[in-house]
Amino acid sequence: MLELFGSILEMNKAILGAALFAGALAVLYLLQVSKRLLLRYALTKAYKGKDKLALFALKMLGGGNSTGLLEMQDKLPRLPLPPLKKTLHKWLASVKPLITRDQYEDAKVAVEEFENSEEAKMLQQELKHRYKTMPNWLTDWWIEFAYLRQRGPLPTGSNFYSTDQYENMFGDVCTPDPVRRAADLIVGHLDFKQHVDEGRKTCQKIGGVVPVCMEGFPLVHGTTRVPGEECDKLRTVVVPPDGDAHVLLMVGSTMFKLPVQIKGKRATAGSLEAAIRIAVNSAKDAKPTKYGSGAYAQPNVSLLTTRERSKWAKHRTLLICGSSKNCESMDVIEEALFTVVMHDLETDCPKDNRVMIREAMHGDGTRMWYDKCFNLIVFKDSRVAWHYEHTYADAPVPGCAVEHALVASNPRVQHLRIHPEPQEKRYERMVHAEMLEWNTDCVREFDEWVSDATREFAELTSSIACGPVNFYDFGINHIKAFKVSPDSFCQAALQVASLRYFGRHVLTYESASLRAFQRGRTETIRSATAEMTAFARAFVGNEQNKPGGRERMQGMLREASAVHSRVSKEASAGEGFDRHMLAIKLAALTTGMPPPRVFETDAWKLEFELVTSQSPILQEHHKAAPTVMTQGGGFGPTSDPGVGVSYHPQRERIYFHVSVKSKSPAEDQERFSQYLKEAVTGMRTLFDS
Repeated sequence: MLELFGSILEMNKAILGAALFAGALAVLYLLQVSKRLLLRYALTKAYKGKDKLALFALKMLGGGNSTGLLEMQDKLPRLPLPPLKKTLHKWLASVKPLITRDQYEDAKVAVEEFENSEEAKMLQQELKHRYKTMPNWLTDWWIEFAYLRQRGPLPTGSNFYSTDQYENMFGDVCTPDPVRRAADLIVGHLDFKQHVDEGRKTCQKIGGVVPVCMEGFPLVHGTTRVPGEECDKLRTVVVPPDGDAHVLLMVGSTMFKLPVQIKGKRATAGSLEAAIRIAVNSAKDAKPTKYGSGAYAQPNVSLLTTRERSKWAKHRTLLICGSSKNCESMDVIEEALFTVVMHDLETDCPKDNRVMIREAMHGDGTRMWYDKCFNLIVFKDSRVAWHYEHTYADAPVPGCAVEHALVASNPRVQHLRIHPEPQEKRYERMVHAEMLEWNTDCVREFDEWVSDATREFAELTSSIACGPVNFYDFGINHIKAFKVSPDSFCQAALQVASLRYFGRHVLTYESASLRAFQRGRTETIRSATAEMTAFARAFVGNEQNKPGGRERMQGMLREASAVHSRVSKEASAGEGFDRHMLAIKLAALTTGMPPPRVFETDAWKLEFELVTSQSPILQEHHKAAPTVMTQGGGFGPTSDPGVGVSYHPQRERIYFHVSVKSKSPAEDQERFSQYLKEAVTGMRTLFDS
């Protein structure tokens, strides 16, 4: 009996233990489910910036500063699909200050006809299907139609540039030797790539709380936009941990394969420096050929990347099909992590920054491979710049890599590094740059292609001028004291300059980030609102000089700022309308339906004659002095005539990069820049006593 009782007792203990264990598992499971649900709620609400409970929950559950690079990727909310009626009426309000009464009435009728039609329901239903079945209902279309299907030349189209500081590194460069600086910056970029590849790069967060999409970071290095006759494609090389990697080194038209990783071991800066120096000297000493002499003795294949994309696609196909040597060289280029350009020009900075900016923006087409994720340009005086192809991600993503490379390559600011230098073993043997070879005899038309490309690119770039407008004693801190948002202040100044330049209000584009959503890219902020244009008209009309005018103008600017801030927040929260309008048009196109009449109106056909963008210069190294970082960058106008302005407000500075496309670009660029200087200075005096 006692034995039976003992057995029962032991059995009960086992059952009780199992029950307790199962209960603990159930509690843990419920806690995990609750955490996921709460996190999903927080992410869905927090990006709007208003829900304090969601922000608090996200701060508690979001992993702090140690969240992995892609850890939050599948937890990010989906981009909302706005109601169609709301989108149509927002669009209608945005064009009202820019068109005639008759044009507005025509657009209004077209909207009213469309918004309640069966056609509208069908097209919106198509977008709802995409919303339910895809991580992001917009991004695939955006990449395809805004980038890959665009047929225009890249350098002055969707590509952009950035530069180092003209005053640079506390008054001098890190090293006066351009070869040494190139090697140091290569190492800096490789450091960043390694942190990304090994998962040590953490997820960025808005305000340190709201995570953003990070899917572009693994594509910063090793991505090439390969031309297609109708549609380009992206090719990204994935380097295994124990694999080999290289960069493309360009010296004039001579190209080299420069190894930077051998069997998983990184080449040292000293080894890279020696290899680059030998390559530069060998290129300069090359004997004359039918193509040229010295560094230009090799066929200038890179010039073909400046051409219209369908033409370049045909050239590329004929080259690689005509010779195995060409195929091998093309593979080396497209599998390179990035391009390093050893430029033979001195920038004359800081006396004349326009030389450096012109070369960074487009150059003469002979030194860069414009399809690469970026070209690191090292000038003869050790100034550096970057030229980017960014189909895979928007400017802040490669900009973060450049920020890291500038800090990592500067011996004076190593204490500021947030990503420590990797400590694994290096490849101690010397590396050697191998010159790429081309067989152009296999294509009879090659010389004609190069001649046509040279002429076309010269014609294209002769209509564009670019240059800086910088303020070194005025920035975010001053503007906030005016009770105006810094972005709104800059946009108001651009509206004033634009009104003086064009003599009328023009459709204005400003980019807003959608990275708070899965696979998010950008939305449009239409900055020429009724309030902004009213302020610009009053300012140009010298309303501020009339009795009581200064106070009225302060009020008008603050009202315009409030509206602009609201529109900007709506755009970043997925409540914009431009991308939705585009998607409606694409839904009609891809389903075989005729486009709605709203897309045939004069209001829709307006071009963005002023294209603007604000990009952060400091994303992670917030303690770094301005002289350590890039001085921002810019891009070309999207219309002809047109103006493109990139601006970068800092605590005590504002950098503008102004580009103009016109029949007299140099004069017009100077004219717009002068209007912008006067606008910023004049608006500042509205508040300064």
